[in-house]
Amino acid sequence: MSLRFVLAAFLWLSPGAIVHAEGMDFKFVGNGGNCYHGCAWAIAEGEITEETPAKFTEFVKQGGTGPIMLKSTGGTVTSAMKLARLIRAAGMETMIGTSAPYYNNWYEPKKGGACTDACAIAFLGGTQRLVGLKTLNHELSGRLSFDRLNGAEILETIAETKLTGEDLLQEQVEIGLFVNFLLEMGISSEVYAKMAALAPGGKFEPSDQEARDLRIATTVDAEHPWRLDHLASGLMARTGERGEIDGLWAFCYKETFLLARTFSKANEAGEPCTDDFCYSVDGIADVFEGAKLNVGKMSYPIRYAQTLRDMSDGIKLLVSAAVPRQALESLPAATQVTMSPAVDSRVMNAAATIFKWEWGSEFDPRISDLVLKNCVSG
Repeated sequence: MSLRFVLAAFLWLSPGAIVHAEGMDFKFVGNGGNCYHGCAWAIAEGEITEETPAKFTEFVKQGGTGPIMLKSTGGTVTSAMKLARLIRAAGMETMIGTSAPYYNNWYEPKKGGACTDACAIAFLGGTQRLVGLKTLNHELSGRLSFDRLNGAEILETIAETKLTGEDLLQEQVEIGLFVNFLLEMGISSEVYAKMAALAPGGKFEPSDQEARDLRIATTVDAEHPWRLDHLASGLMARTGERGEIDGLWAFCYKETFLLARTFSKANEAGEPCTDDFCYSVDGIADVFEGAKLNVGKMSYPIRYAQTLRDMSDGIKLLVSAAVPRQALESLPAATQVTMSPAVDSRVMNAAATIFKWEWGSEFDPRISDLVLKNCVSG
């Protein structure tokens, strides 16, 4: 009995899945945006079959690229391992999700993405791995599930059937090869132990913390540490290490409390740009009308203040917004800020990302306390 057979028996289809599922297909799609990353992705949906690795190879030859968004109930494990290696060789990131057309040939992500059983093994091939999906305007959770694999029972079954020593050795070697695959992908070998320890019919669905600890997931929120810095005659709280330009500023000017986003890049029209996206000046002005600033789980009214260009220290643009004092006071206990526009539309949601910023952990509240006691006076 080979591991190929055993894995296929235990890691094939989830209960309730369609037995005669379509083989996995690959398609490169986009949402019509003008960004470099997050506006286009590859869809990979269907059962992983023996033909899937060849289909993926052809997809890449035809110019297909990632990140690759997986949705599958499983399939053949050996083919999933081959697909994982091909994804890694192509340098693609993996996500879990589903998407559908919303207008003509443009696509948008939808809720309900799942990658189970053999698909979970293919998912491990990503250079970066996100248990969910993240595009320019969408961030949704996904479901990742590994099926049962009990190495002890496998070996016990071999003993009961009185297979030869050569068969037993072959089985152990092939189990070793599967563990080696995990190590090759940079995944903790404890994943095998988790699969092997499951009860019959059990599933291993790693929590966010387990996914990080076992190196199943590699894509985590970027850390942007906060620090205290001077600003004219006062102080400000500022994200980033010394020398970093792009980030957030929090400060007060006389009686006005301000949160600002700084940019080191601008296009020829003088519009602020990240590595992925440029924001139109008109769009920035429109999105602030009636918008709310979300600091962690709290929301505050927000109004557009001003855009300053060609500042010193390499800052191309600074976009600032007037907010209540409480918004700046709540920053230390949060790990991100976002902006909700008054109008829920694709264009407005894209413009609202101008104030989206994340940091990895809470920062010292004494920083914001000092800032609010030492406002810029002129």
